Amino acid sequence: MGQKEIKPEKLPEKERFIEWYNKVLELAEIAERRYAVKGAFVWMPYGLKIMKALVHWWDTEFQKNGIEETYFPLFVPLQYAKQNDSWFEGFKENLYVAKPYAAKDTETLFLRPTGEPAMYPIFRLWIRDGKLPIKVYETVSSFRFEGRTTHTMIRDREITFWYEIHTVHKTREEAMEEMEKHIEINDRLWKEMLNIKPIKVEKPKYELFPGADSAVEYYTILPDGRLLENGSVNNLGQAYAKKFKLQYVDGEGKKHYCWQICTGNGARYLVAVFAIHGDERGLVLPPRIAPLQVVIIPILKKGSEERIKQACEELARVLREQNIRAECDFSEESTGAKFYKWDIKGVPLRIEVGLRELEENKVTVFRRDTKERVIIEKRKLVSFVKQLLEEELPKTLLERSEKFVEEKVKYFSNVEEALEWIKKGGVAKLHWCEGKECYEKLCSLIEAAEPTGSLLDESSKGKCVICGKKTEKLTLYGRTY
Repeated sequence: MGQKEIKPEKLPEKERFIEWYNKVLELAEIAERRYAVKGAFVWMPYGLKIMKALVHWWDTEFQKNGIEETYFPLFVPLQYAKQNDSWFEGFKENLYVAKPYAAKDTETLFLRPTGEPAMYPIFRLWIRDGKLPIKVYETVSSFRFEGRTTHTMIRDREITFWYEIHTVHKTREEAMEEMEKHIEINDRLWKEMLNIKPIKVEKPKYELFPGADSAVEYYTILPDGRLLENGSVNNLGQAYAKKFKLQYVDGEGKKHYCWQICTGNGARYLVAVFAIHGDERGLVLPPRIAPLQVVIIPILKKGSEERIKQACEELARVLREQNIRAECDFSEESTGAKFYKWDIKGVPLRIEVGLRELEENKVTVFRRDTKERVIIEKRKLVSFVKQLLEEELPKTLLERSEKFVEEKVKYFSNVEEALEWIKKGGVAKLHWCEGKECYEKLCSLIEAAEPTGSLLDESSKGKCVICGKKTEKLTLYGRTY
């Protein structure tokens, strides 16, 4: 793959997450962070291949579900932005203005922070043309002036590879059905592609877009105990339709406002993968998004170099014939340096071929997830590797992600005890009533902490930790990025 030699370097402890994360991005050649614009970075070839694997998956899944890809301009005119005054007031402090360098008195244009103001005025024209339902998405960059600390892919000023699905429907029932479809697609992406059990919450009404019906948000718990919002599915109700005049005419000539769903996420998926699966050696990539699934390392012995290399090439050919992404590392680096390099990059499987393996007609297979070595007969290699990549590794990673959450999250009925756990790098599970006053109280108790919303997949009888009201709602409470 033409990669430069990566010299062995000890990584920071994962609990010092940002230090660990930044070093792994550098050593694994995921992102070049030295670009001279705060909150922007360069995708390196290896990192881009990982990201493109996700993009390919959602391209396929969205279109299979009748959601067509489109592309809207990144420029948003002021007249579009101001059609939704609450949206404009909420974003105006974070907008980037775009205008020609030398021109004067030009039209005010913004670089898009979200898709709605660019897309919905055009949707109005499409509805007038008789196009309903509308089910489209685009994969673009979004631009927001993040005044506080930025972290690559966690909080950027250019949010890259961001997809947004926007759908428009005649009835609330159609919109609700579409929302469930988006949740199901996201759930499968988390489990099948990322090998992570998703954490889903329902947001309280006062945390929604103004006038929206409901929202489901996904969260990731990072090794330092901070919570990261990681995608959302939003039932916008008729709120945006009323602002942008998205109306259709029924058979009796009466006008009705439409119902809308919007769903979005992007490179933050990879933050979850790197953070949850990674270890003291670097990345551990789920097989389906790994650019290279198997790396074959020759263990050369003087006088047998060509035989060993030929055996490696033959193994790579046989694996590639089975659509397994396999390559040989014939670089001049030492064997130890090769092991270190591919461990950092998180390649799921490593096959070692030396003179002993040739003589015994066997190979040594190393699993990156468990760090186990297995000696296997060469004739059984293909079925063994396929079973590992398609079943064993994804299962192990998914189970580990569940165990990680169990270790980080503890239930508390006492808010003071919960705060102590959060200070130690944990996340508290609490009963809460969803009331706005209780939400604001929880936000005020410790810096940068907030309740995420009500867990979708869990409930139990209890009392709100703030007001004491009986409730079955549970929330995750902790510091956030």
